[in-house]
Amino acid sequence: MESSELSNINPDDGLQELPDKNLRLLLDTIEGINQTKEFKSVLIESMEAIRLVMNSEASTLILEDKETGELHVSMPTGPVKYDIAGKRIPKDQGIAGWVVSQKRPYLTNNPAESEHFYGELAEGFKTRNIICVPLINRENKVIGVMQALNRRDNHEFTSRDIPVMQALASHVTCAIERTRLIDRLHERLKQKDTLIAEIHHRIKNNLQVILSIVENESLDLEKSKAKDVLDDVGHRIRSMAKLHEMLSEKNLSNRVELGKYLKQLSQTIEETMSSILYNVKLELKSEKIEVRQDQALLCGLILNELLINIYKHAFIEDDGEGQIEITLKKLNGEALLEVSDNGVGLPEDFQFEKRESIGMWIVEELLKKLKATVNTESTEGTRFRITFPV
Repeated sequence: MESSELSNINPDDGLQELPDKNLRLLLDTIEGINQTKEFKSVLIESMEAIRLVMNSEASTLILEDKETGELHVSMPTGPVKYDIAGKRIPKDQGIAGWVVSQKRPYLTNNPAESEHFYGELAEGFKTRNIICVPLINRENKVIGVMQALNRRDNHEFTSRDIPVMQALASHVTCAIERTRLIDRLHERLKQKDTLIAEIHHRIKNNLQVILSIVENESLDLEKSKAKDVLDDVGHRIRSMAKLHEMLSEKNLSNRVELGKYLKQLSQTIEETMSSILYNVKLELKSEKIEVRQDQALLCGLILNELLINIYKHAFIEDDGEGQIEITLKKLNGEALLEVSDNGVGLPEDFQFEKRESIGMWIVEELLKKLKATVNTESTEGTRFRITFPV
């Protein structure tokens, strides 16, 4: 039977007359194809499905190359699948080319006498019969063809097989289009992540340039209020640069592992401030808590101000070893950040609202943005307990 005899076929006839066993196989196959998410897996699943449902020796998926217009064998099955994989066929030749141009199925049980038969693609395989249907997408464009070759036990394909193949082709086409879209979205996400990484890297470099300028200006100043201000500005810039360094080097999700960031930041501050007080030991203990980038930056700036304030005011040089402890943990759906020292403690009338220093005013404003609450204790040193939602 040639393609010209297929135009009067009722698409439901073949499905209605399928034995229950084959109908269940068809439905299970369609379900499997629809659940597959990866492009290559869809192709493999589809071709194995055709071979099983059509009880054929081989099956072939031939897709159109959008750039060249050629048809290429994408995922064959059968005895010579490795020999024909990747082979190309001119778009206007062969049974596949006819099916693409006519947007109609083709069936023949005597391909050698068919005017459209392109010939064997590999030695060692003889095509006895073939059934071929187009893959037509929602825009009514043919994206390829699907073939079953050589029905087993020397049986022939019949017109009743066409609706079965078309039912499979419909779901295979949807699965191919869907997984291609997913692949394109993944590629765009990769490009976006690369761009974001470059942005973070440039911001980090720009902050380093500003930091170098601030540090150079500070070196030219004698010990004064202006020098202290520049030094503090340098610490704040360093805190921001450390976050952007992490963001440019690690994964580019919107989440930051807060404990790791605060540890790197506190080590940087400890190294910088050791020139003022070398006998201060800093220790950080943290649980793994992921927060948004903006929350991480706010926490980093708050910790920066608190540590600098502790180094400058909590310890007397003649005292013994100073201790600073930082603890980060989850508590009832919130993050708890504790910063404590064994220094001289806070003044009895200390309140953030008094804004006794620019550093404490900055902490107060940052706490508001973080939607955090803070409690202070001043017995045997100072303890700040900061809680905020994560």
